[in-house]
Amino acid sequence: MQTFSFRSFQLLATAFGIISLVGCADAPDGAQDESPELAGIILEDDTLAGQVDSANKIALSEGAIHQQQAQFIELNNAFMERTGRKLSGVKLTERQAEILKTMLDKEEDISLKGLLQQILDTRTAIDELEGEIADLKTELPTPDVVSRGDTHMGLSTDYLMKTHGLSKDDAQRLARRSLLTNNMAPGMEVWHFYADGVYGTTVTQGTSRFSPFFLNVREKRKLRDQRDEAVALAASLEAEIVVLETTRDQLRRDLTTVTRQRDDLQVERDDLWDDKEDLVTADESTYFHVDTGRRLREKDVLAPVGMRLKEWRKDLFTQKLDLRKQQSLRVYAEDFGVRRIRKVILLPKSRFKEGRDFQVELNEAKEIATIYLDKVEAFKGEAFVVVIK
Repeated sequence: MQTFSFRSFQLLATAFGIISLVGCADAPDGAQDESPELAGIILEDDTLAGQVDSANKIALSEGAIHQQQAQFIELNNAFMERTGRKLSGVKLTERQAEILKTMLDKEEDISLKGLLQQILDTRTAIDELEGEIADLKTELPTPDVVSRGDTHMGLSTDYLMKTHGLSKDDAQRLARRSLLTNNMAPGMEVWHFYADGVYGTTVTQGTSRFSPFFLNVREKRKLRDQRDEAVALAASLEAEIVVLETTRDQLRRDLTTVTRQRDDLQVERDDLWDDKEDLVTADESTYFHVDTGRRLREKDVLAPVGMRLKEWRKDLFTQKLDLRKQQSLRVYAEDFGVRRIRKVILLPKSRFKEGRDFQVELNEAKEIATIYLDKVEAFKGEAFVVVIK
């Protein structure tokens, strides 16, 4: 089983920067305007340097004790598995240590003997570390013991104000320039060091169940978990953004298609409306052609003899009358090269009867003939020829 290296733990704890010293530019004790280098400050004050070193050793030793205690518990469990016997408690008295030594001398199982020796070694290491901590504490000023609700900032400010007479503003300014921690628990010990405008502070475990190192690691783990959750959330949001952008693009394409279809439908609707209007107008209109009898025979519209149509030609009926708006038409003699109108005939006679379907009225000079379409329904959608005689 691997044994604990105290030197390794020292290097580990030092790497985490257990203590911080800073200079105060406006400290009342006549500190320099610019803070000197940390190493220079410590070297100029042997007492402060020794106290700082002792506080560091306390923090390191507390950590080493936890490592040894963990190893002791592990060895104790292994001892119980092999022997079925339980070692009472974590701490061993001098009498218990003597009993263990006696057991080691009488133990024939070499592997078990080695296990017991490791248990004894770890307990001895713990006792030695606890003794070192007790000796170091006798060399240092009394620390503040953390109570519920205490903060590192508050304890540092109170210390500088009560012990060294700094104003509250100066004390807070100097405390803020040191490395304060938010990770404190009741029972921890806060150490303060001050000399010539230089303030340093560190926190050790004391009687607390947790060490500052443990709380710092827990906070870092919490921050790491929060970071991982934030990264996962960001990735999820990015994926959702991609989906939303894809949906948006598809909706835009759909909108373009729908807009084009709507425009096409509007054009088609307008065309249908025009067609409808044309059909309605055609149904509600009558078509006609007006000319003299002589000209109509010349055009081969009238038969050579009699008053009848020779052939029905659709292209002849270029004029129309919307019966919804007008039910009469006027014919002027001068438009057809005649001086007077003696008579007006509508062809074909078999379809349109004067006096039943229409009537003709000549003015007094017989220059104008007005044709009244009395029976409108008879003329709707039909065509007729007006013969002027």
